[in-house]
Amino acid sequence: MYSGKKHILQLVALLKAHGISQVVLSPGSRNAPIIHSLAGDPFFRCHSVVDERSAGFYALGIAQYRAEPVVVCCTSGTAALNIAPAVAEAFYRQLPIIVVAADRPPAWIGQMDGQTIPQPGMFRSLVKKSVQLPEINTEEDEWYCNRLINEALLAADHHGKGPVHINVPLSEPLAGDMADRLPEVRKITRHTDMRPLRERFLRHERRMIIVGQSDYDPRTVEALDRLADMTGCVILAEHLSNIYPPPHTRPTDCLPVKNFDEVLRLLPPDERAPYAPGLLITMGGHIVSKHIRQFLRSFPPEEHWHVSPSGEVADLFQHVTDIIVGDGRAFLEQLIGDGKAAGDGGRAFARLWHAASQGIHTPEVDFSDLYAVKALLEAIPDHAFLHLANSSSVRLAQLCRIDRPLRISCNRGCNGIDGCLSTAAGFAAVNEEPTFLLIGDLAFFYDMNGLWNSRISKNLRILLNNNGGGGIFHTLPGHGQPSAAGHYVSAPHHTSAKGWAEACGFTYLQASDKNGLDGHLPAFISRHGDRPILLEVFSSIEKNMEILRHYYNNLTK
Repeated sequence: MYSGKKHILQLVALLKAHGISQVVLSPGSRNAPIIHSLAGDPFFRCHSVVDERSAGFYALGIAQYRAEPVVVCCTSGTAALNIAPAVAEAFYRQLPIIVVAADRPPAWIGQMDGQTIPQPGMFRSLVKKSVQLPEINTEEDEWYCNRLINEALLAADHHGKGPVHINVPLSEPLAGDMADRLPEVRKITRHTDMRPLRERFLRHERRMIIVGQSDYDPRTVEALDRLADMTGCVILAEHLSNIYPPPHTRPTDCLPVKNFDEVLRLLPPDERAPYAPGLLITMGGHIVSKHIRQFLRSFPPEEHWHVSPSGEVADLFQHVTDIIVGDGRAFLEQLIGDGKAAGDGGRAFARLWHAASQGIHTPEVDFSDLYAVKALLEAIPDHAFLHLANSSSVRLAQLCRIDRPLRISCNRGCNGIDGCLSTAAGFAAVNEEPTFLLIGDLAFFYDMNGLWNSRISKNLRILLNNNGGGGIFHTLPGHGQPSAAGHYVSAPHHTSAKGWAEACGFTYLQASDKNGLDGHLPAFISRHGDRPILLEVFSSIEKNMEILRHYYNNLTK
């Protein structure tokens, strides 16, 4: 029998899944549910050591001999502090000790309750990983708890071995519901040898690779193209992935799907299941689409492999099973192997996605922010350097078709609007080619001091969509109707960049209709000129909302 507390069940089940059987137990009441669950399972080889300081070194001795992770479990308060000397030794000896420390619930720390000290992070830089488990009340709690335990156990043997700390808050009653079996749990596995994965890859028929934000690399583009041609693997790639169709001709179902957000937006909920992959592989950085996140959380793959150069766990879709340590292109080349085609098994899945993708047409739109974005993307030359500001700019750009290589960048690490202008200015300062920036008014005015420096490159080109406020906030659920808070949510204004741009030495252009914008674009994209250029495009939030509604209503017409 096991404690019925769900985070303890996750912990015990994952220790078994990771093959960690050696456990040193020190007595206590707060850790009694953990002791009961471990000692009652014959998988674990338990050792009883009363003194926690001795218990830590006892576990260290086992780890030395067996060269494998060893658990040392203690009660709350100063008991955990007494393991610190052994933790320090394990850190410098690079021995994988897993400290499982019971704790009071966070609400009772510092409230004169017995045996309560701030335990999360108590070993500081002497452990490779420290996690605080949540007490599980929701499905998201369970996912989070599972992920944290996996991360801690993986960290004990990654980039060298060492100690980790798993802190386990336990609410009373400590002795309550019991469980007669452990739950099925997700074990996350980390791989440093990519070669054995090819066979697993080929066993699946519904294969999908999602490429997140990445720098342009023609060799990665070529590897993805070859893999899609060989196996029928579906490639999903937003503009920030910098993945574009290769120069040679391929069948349609080998091409990357760039408009997958619109595909999912238009699919009725009861028709989405056939589009879910059996094997999902993710590589690169952040993904803009919210629809793909919701889709893959609702229709989880059987396996999700994430390619991580650092080996860190990233679980965006809440079902990651494998972490591939290494470079994305090198991993793709391992999957390609001898280059022989892998049969027709995956073609049906690829054809399904590409049929849905090809059925979506980009309608022509009237003058608006979207029109300005589309016009810019069609006008700038191949291989141009394009920076996208966060919020509306990056999302509107994703609605426009780009089938030719552009070097697209955006600050998606934290997704904030702060610094978009300054980043592009810094990039342009060391780039001899034109650097284009597409930015909205709030992002521009928030960071307008990015132009207030001694050297602004003459190659900087800024297209500023000025719709008089935070236009994106009017497209979010619940923000379509006027309210008392509307003024504060979207920050409407009547500001123009003209005076500031001219004061900073820019050639200033402005447009408020199609003719004005189209007339200025040739000069705007020109490589010639001795000053940077700012083109300010004026539109209205109301018109932009109307254009977007019309756009989505006419996607498949």
